This record gives sequence, C-alpha cells and structure tokens, in this order.
Amino acid sequence: AGMNLCGEKMKLLLKNCNTLKGMKNILIKSNKIFYLGDDIPHFDKQIDISGMLVIPGLIDPHVHVRDLEQSYKEDWKSASEAALVGGVTTIFDMPNSIPATTNLKNLNLKRKVAEKSLVNRKFYLGATNDNLNELDEILQENPDDVAGIKMFLAASSSNEVVSNKNKVKEIFELAKKYNKIVAVHSELQSCLDEWNAKISEKSIQNHNKIRNRECAINGTELVLKLAKEVGNKIYICHVSTREEIELLKENKNAFCEITLHHLLKNEKILKKVGNFGKVNPPLRTEKDNLALLQAILDDVVDTIGTDHAPHTLAEKNQKYSKVPSGFPGVETALPLLLNEVNKGILSLEKIVELTSLNPSKIFGLKNRGKIEKGCFADLAVIDMNKKWKINASKFRSKAKYSPFDEMEIQGKVVMTFVNGKMFEN
Repeated sequence: AGMNLCGEKMKLLLKNCNTLKGMKNILIKSNKIFYLGDDIPHFDKQIDISGMLVIPGLIDPHVHVRDLEQSYKEDWKSASEAALVGGVTTIFDMPNSIPATTNLKNLNLKRKVAEKSLVNRKFYLGATNDNLNELDEILQENPDDVAGIKMFLAASSSNEVVSNKNKVKEIFELAKKYNKIVAVHSELQSCLDEWNAKISEKSIQNHNKIRNRECAINGTELVLKLAKEVGNKIYICHVSTREEIELLKENKNAFCEITLHHLLKNEKILKKVGNFGKVNPPLRTEKDNLALLQAILDDVVDTIGTDHAPHTLAEKNQKYSKVPSGFPGVETALPLLLNEVNKGILSLEKIVELTSLNPSKIFGLKNRGKIEKGCFADLAVIDMNKKWKINASKFRSKAKYSPFDEMEIQGKVVMTFVNGKMFEN
C-alpha cells in the first residue's frame, strides 16, 4: 500500500540509513532529498531505518508493461506494483504492445493508461519500415517522456521487423538529429529463418539452436558497424553471447545491456522449467554466463535490464511452437543481484552503477539514480540478511511463473520510495 507521507510541506526523516557513503540520515521534502548527513534536521515525521541498506531505486530500461489490448497479461497497475516489490522506481516501456507505440495516436493511448502507474515511466517509440515521419513529429513536438527509439531486427510479439540496411541508417540518423538512443533487439530475422528450417525437432531444448547465437552475433556486428558510420548512440538490448561482448569492447558509441536470466541461467535449466524458460534471445550456455559476469567485472556492461515480459500461464503452458517468449522480471532482479553480493561475486557499488547510476546517465534522467541532495527521493530499502524463497504464484505481476521460481536467496527489498512516497512490502 502507498502512503504519501510527503505532502508539499511534509518533511520525512529516514534515520540510520546504511548507504554506500556510510550511515546517514536522509530528509525528504517535496518529493526530493533535502538533506543527507549525520545531523538530525527538523522533521514532521521520522522512520528509523535501523541500519538497513538504502540504495537508489532501480531504473529498469527494458520492460514490457502490456496493458491496452493485452491488459489480461499485465497492466500499468500490476506492473508498477511488481516493480515496487523489486525496488524498481522507474521503468521504460517497450513499444511492441497492442496497439504498437509507432505513432502519436498510439503513444497518447499509452500515456493515458500509464497514468495509473505507481512508478516513474518513459516510453520507447517503435521504428518500422515506414514511420520515420511520425517519429520525427513526436520527437520534434513532445519528446520528454520518450526514452528512445526501439528497433527490432527480428520478430517478437507484435513488432515490425526492420531489415533493410538503408532503413536502419535512416532511423539512426533521425535518432542522432534529436540526440535519442536507439535500443536494438539485434537477432537477425533472415538468419533465424535459416536456422529454423535447418533444425527439424522443434522443442524448448533446441531453442538455443533454433534461434542460433550466430543470428544475435551477426545482427550486433551489423548495427555496430552502421552506427559507427552514422555516429549515433546505440544500446544493444539483452546481450547474451561472449562473441557479442568481444564486439562491444571495441565500440565506444554503443551501450551494453544484459539481463539476469542471461547472466545466471543457461539452457541446462530448460529440462526443469520447460517453456517457462522460453525467451528471446534464448538462454545460452555456461560459458556465456561466465563471459557476461567477466564483462561486468571488466566494465563492458553498462546496464542491467529485466526484459520483464509477462504472459499468462495458459499461454506458457501450450506446446513449444505456440508459446510466447518471455517471463516477468521486475520483482526478482534486485533480490537476485543482492544474492550475488551476499555470495561475494558482485559488489554493491557495481550493482548501483548498473541499475541506477548508468541508466540515468545514458538516458539523461535529471536528478535520478543517485542519493544526493536535490535528487528525487527514489530509494530502495533493503534487508541484506533476509533469507527467503522466490514464489512465482505470489507475484504482484499478473504473470505467475518464473525460471527463478523456488530459488532460495538472501537479500530482500522491504520498502520502496518513489518521489518521496513510501510503499512497504
């Protein structure tokens, strides 16, 4: 439940916050951090955080909220409630909704339904083969809540595939003109079609072969080359292979996003989780898990996106060829990362960098992603010692399944603040 403790004048003091800068008291006033330090300033109400960890709320650059004609899968209310449970305070919604966010009319429909969101939001515009003028119009008129342009080189849900090189470059040029990032799903459709024809046995065990790694590697290589020619910034979504990591090491105009499922899981779990683990790009191999971890440690990875992609249980329980790809992620991402911190594999500093600091820099979010005076009070309060078990049937998301279901982890979000408004888990 949400409690608005911060009316315009209300001053809320969070006492004894264990932050990356040590023990601090945080005073929130008019939705921003008004004071951060050792003193106890004047307050109207106080909450003793009693040494719990406080980090910036997560900025999730990759979410499929659904809603509109797919509200049975997820809507802005359920998605944002799920986000809050996971300490996520800002989400960027992908355009392959129904209707797709490819023109002003559909963007306005989405803006309207998103008013029920409990977290901050931005929207991606979807690039198609013939909507450059419409994108231009939106970016000229009212681009404040636009995170960037999303381009799919392969089919996924309801999106349109952009496959012509000149078209890709035109989209890149438009993005450069308005200084917006192009986020790319880089698996190449023509390559996927070839492999699909090659592999006769269509099963979840073969998903990684059918949607072959080659298609992601070649697509990433292609867009990196074209973006270099145009000189625009690109953001490669859900990088899943060690070869792509090698390509990205050389490219300074490209940002690299990875997901928790590509970092922590691989195709071996598909025997156990079946189609609940069907996702695009597919779960890869153990070698890829290690390459992604190394890429985090080597500062090659810029952000972690959840690629929260909810479907119904009925849809996921069909046979492999009919099952839509994706699973929910906003509720589990931060806990899974905290578990890695508890295991000594990742540092807390690194997680904050990947989930709040970097996304706010890359996408130009003013006064977000940091715990500093003058920044919006978007915070996640965490119990690092809490041991618990992921239970997908209890998700706030409408999608009650997960490849991480029943995993025992340590580290849990206990409360989340969005613009100074408190939500307790």
